[in-house]
Amino acid sequence: MNNPHKNWQKFLINEAGLNKIRQDMSDYDTAFITAFRGDINDKSMCVYVPPSEEELSERNKMGKRGVQNKRNNRELSAYLLSQGYGVKNVQGSYIENFGSVDPEKVPREVKEASFFVTNLNNDPEFAEQIINLGKRFCQDSVIIVPKGEEGYIYGTNKGKYPGLDQKENVGKFAGGETGEFMSRINSRPFVMKEDEETKTYEDLPGKQRQAAKLMAKRVGEQINDMHVFFEADLQAYDNGGTTTLYHYAPVDTDEIQVDPSQFGKQRYSRREKQRSTYPRSFFYVNLDQAESEVKTGKNLYSLEFPTKKLYSIPDDPNGLVADIKHPTYGFRDDIEWTELFKRIHENYDGAYYSTPNMDLVVLFEPIEAKKMEQE
Repeated sequence: MNNPHKNWQKFLINEAGLNKIRQDMSDYDTAFITAFRGDINDKSMCVYVPPSEEELSERNKMGKRGVQNKRNNRELSAYLLSQGYGVKNVQGSYIENFGSVDPEKVPREVKEASFFVTNLNNDPEFAEQIINLGKRFCQDSVIIVPKGEEGYIYGTNKGKYPGLDQKENVGKFAGGETGEFMSRINSRPFVMKEDEETKTYEDLPGKQRQAAKLMAKRVGEQINDMHVFFEADLQAYDNGGTTTLYHYAPVDTDEIQVDPSQFGKQRYSRREKQRSTYPRSFFYVNLDQAESEVKTGKNLYSLEFPTKKLYSIPDDPNGLVADIKHPTYGFRDDIEWTELFKRIHENYDGAYYSTPNMDLVVLFEPIEAKKMEQE
């Protein structure tokens, strides 16, 4: 959603569609998001820089701005549908340079295709998913409307407004003129109008489901890479030269040995094994990010680990990420990823990176951890 603070955006919606959207907002968490960008070649404000057009041309021959926007919106829609969300196309336009008197910035209508997204299955990570997608597709912001509450804009790139990871309340959406779905952002009208019925993944024909699944997988990998390579900050966890590592285990002893040879035997670590089969043990650095499936019925253990023995993948101090990254395919599961862990292990005992849900440390050698008392 490109800078609603400066732009007047209009979307066509009929009376029946307006009532349906109102009902959805009352019953579910909802959001508005697009993958369209006015200057798609300007990556200066992006949190995540996707593969260049030269790289993408190796995979397909689509290059023009309109084609890129349409391709991005197809991928965005596929990902949303794959998560079990309801997706409604919202076709419309906005006035770029709204209110400008600068002769070099003449107000003009710019068409944009967006999505109204409904959290049909009450996914607790809905807002986080929308925010991650806004960052992946370098949007200035997304609009999120918690169930029955006021909506807010959330900044998803480094632009001036609203600013990365900044929130601004936009109030409750209400009907204006007949067929309009209206709010105001900084005293400028924000009007949404509908184009078609809500779609779900189950509505797609078989071949379209297969295509959507492949596109969604690619976007999911890109979101993962966005966190791994761009967002994590190891120094935030450093405490006088050491970092506290946390590990849950289904045993009840004062001390345990956490051994990488056990890697992949638990369901949650099998997900990471798909990334790379290189043996490693997993540790939290922030207990607030611990998943319930990991900690339920287990005891918590911890240790202090020298921060200098951890390789920060986002910072990439030795240039390993840049050296290993494939020029076309980036980091593929169990290929470049495995090579990266192998190269890190030559000089470091572990690595630090993030997933979309947590910051984590992996260690390549067995290590002792002591039991902690849990509140």
